[in-house]
Amino acid sequence: MNRLRLFPAAILAVLACGVIAAEEPAAFLIHDPIGVPMRVRDFTVPSFLVLGLTAVPAAPLGKGRSAFELHYSRVNDFQVSPAVETYLAETRGDVRRRLTADDVAFIVGLPDGEGYYIDGEFEFVEIAAHWGLTDRLDVSLAVPYLRFTGGMLDSVVYRFHDIVGVGQQGRNFVEDNRFQFVLGANGFIGASALERPSGGGFGDPSLYLRYAVPGTHKGWRFNLAAGTKPSLADPDKGLSTGSWDLGLLFTADRRWRRNALILNIGIVFPGEFEETRHGMAFDPPTLPSLNVSWLHRFKKWPNTRLFLQLLTAEHVYSRQTNSGISDPEFQITVGMKWATPTGVWGIGLTENIFSYDNTPDIAVHLSWGMLFERPKKQGLGAKANDSNDFAFCGKGPEERVPGPTDLTI
Repeated sequence: MNRLRLFPAAILAVLACGVIAAEEPAAFLIHDPIGVPMRVRDFTVPSFLVLGLTAVPAAPLGKGRSAFELHYSRVNDFQVSPAVETYLAETRGDVRRRLTADDVAFIVGLPDGEGYYIDGEFEFVEIAAHWGLTDRLDVSLAVPYLRFTGGMLDSVVYRFHDIVGVGQQGRNFVEDNRFQFVLGANGFIGASALERPSGGGFGDPSLYLRYAVPGTHKGWRFNLAAGTKPSLADPDKGLSTGSWDLGLLFTADRRWRRNALILNIGIVFPGEFEETRHGMAFDPPTLPSLNVSWLHRFKKWPNTRLFLQLLTAEHVYSRQTNSGISDPEFQITVGMKWATPTGVWGIGLTENIFSYDNTPDIAVHLSWGMLFERPKKQGLGAKANDSNDFAFCGKGPEERVPGPTDLTI
């Protein structure tokens, strides 16, 4: 089936659900705007160019409300096969130097599964805007900005590995602050870049439609979403895959008084990667993912959250090589969020776990978000707590009396 037909079908299914009469009112994000996971996604090279299904709660915005988010990530990625690490040790000795054309020829000449080298650091900034179309239907637009850097975190990772004694996996044979990657087998170059693809720029935007399923099941709330990423940015600059992507996301959300558990099960149908000056075109596999988020509210600090997010996903190169890259990715993110009069602020740190050959070594994150409510007309039947002002909804759960549909953590 043509992948482009899946998205309209998913949109129609979501819209059809939107006309189903709900038996009970929805719980909205306004009831707990700080109880939202951080917008952490699969940041491996080049998976960050594919449609990203980030962790989200099940609660909708509600009609007339909007929200804005700004997310910043700095990601350090380094994966080298054992065969390439041995080669680097034999050819470098005590001298650290960058890859050359001769090194590329050796790496791509290795058998399948042994010829890969990925070393790069980049900054990822995403601006996201969300609007409540109805009390259950939201639409979102996310626009990323990429900046390919040298490697500010290289020395941090190097020292950390040295302190804990886990080895450098070949980092000690190459120069820091370089963006280089090579993938190939049996003389065929799948991808190769000895310099960063560009300074950066705006990447492909993503559009999402989310529907909050009516009712609850033993305290769980559910949400269905469809997303698409058109190809608008320049693939030669490393800002796009050159094709459209489609995705579906199922969310299950369970809230307790001070804790929350959110499950996001996603699947992305990526289009073919366009041939560029950095590599040959290839058809990536369907990319399933699971994002598990746990959030905790401190009793003494109700406007503060501790969050833990575990992401496992399929690597976009899993079909291209029979190696560690083919294994599922695993990464864990830990951080804090605070609700303030100027918005909800967050900070996080991501580390690779279980599988080190295909997941970023480290990533640091900063976030900001704010939720707004449109002024409501006062009249007969208006609720007593309706606002006359365009207000920031950032109060903690203990600053108001929770109702039966509130999302309290």
